[in-house]
Amino acid sequence: MISFTSSGRSPRRGVALSGRALGFTLIELLTVIAVIGILTAILIPTTSSAFNSAKKAKTRGQFAQWGAAIEGFRQEFGYYPTFETSGAGLNKVNGNTAGGTNLTATHRFYETLVGSRRDGSALLTSLTGTPPPPQAQNTRRVQFLTFTEADIVPVATTDSTLLAKRGLIRDAFDGVDIAVLVDRNLDGAVKFSGQGGDSIASLPLVSPPDNAGIRLSPSTTDFPSAAQGGVRTGVLFYSLPPHATANTDFIFSWK
Repeated sequence: MISFTSSGRSPRRGVALSGRALGFTLIELLTVIAVIGILTAILIPTTSSAFNSAKKAKTRGQFAQWGAAIEGFRQEFGYYPTFETSGAGLNKVNGNTAGGTNLTATHRFYETLVGSRRDGSALLTSLTGTPPPPQAQNTRRVQFLTFTEADIVPVATTDSTLLAKRGLIRDAFDGVDIAVLVDRNLDGAVKFSGQGGDSIASLPLVSPPDNAGIRLSPSTTDFPSAAQGGVRTGVLFYSLPPHATANTDFIFSWK
């Protein structure tokens, strides 16, 4: 039987009339915090790993574009261009060009493949030098490649970590220490140790962008010796990502 109040209405059912306030207890709050901490510990490394993998893929994409431009040069002129033959920048994308705001300073890789200087002005007119200057190699001023801001450190950057790299070609990790080697004698492979006719005495040492004190070159596992046939390609690049400590960390254009 349902009883009614004096107003004729039945009392509300299902409402707990206890003294306990609705909300979380301390135990419940601590449990939620612990779960969030566990999820964060799981997700952050996964996100970081995916981020690094994406940047490595982007760097390989850059290498592919640069390599295609160099192959285009060879098809146009019948030989591979020469970028740097001496100094610390030997067989490097940025060669011996120092980072800075002076975009009229010669940058052999850029000028040879673009057909103009980094500031957009015409190449110089002198045709003598060792190695031959860009204007003596790209005599028709053909533009084989277009560099975007993603490929070159902006001169106007305010990032303190990039100031010394302004105007230099970079990979997806902002690394500017990038090796470039070509099959100089056109035998179908890049070889080093003075064999094979590619004029590569030794593989260039490169450093990760965050630690110039580490200098590494590929192992024979990744870069077979001349006796083993070298690397079967016409153009190759390699660089190191941040935090690299071993030659197993390399980013290769051919792998």
